[in-house]
Amino acid sequence: MTQAGSSDPRMRVEPGEFYRDLLKADAFCRGNTDAQQADSLLGAKLQERESLIVSKIKYLAWKRGITTAQLWLDIQTGKAKRITPEEIAAYREQGLIDETGDIPGLRELK
Repeated sequence: MTQAGSSDPRMRVEPGEFYRDLLKADAFCRGNTDAQQADSLLGAKLQERESLIVSKIKYLAWKRGITTAQLWLDIQTGKAKRITPEEIAAYREQGLIDETGDIPGLRELK
């Protein structure tokens, strides 16, 4: 499995030159620092995508044969890993993947 995400609690975002200039202009117009404006914009975008992200986590948890809560915590602690086709096959053989109904998260992604 390969590591997904980072365990470093600090975040550094480096937008390209054009977006850096837009951010500076937006921050100036709103009376914020660049960092404050970047934080505000990121928060707004994540709120907009929250239900989509949760649906994806439901799907990825199902594919691993674990609960959504387990995957969420694994992601938050840096323990989540990308899985290989061989691992998926092994999970199916072990009966860890529920194949009896709809695939969780897919209906919400439309």
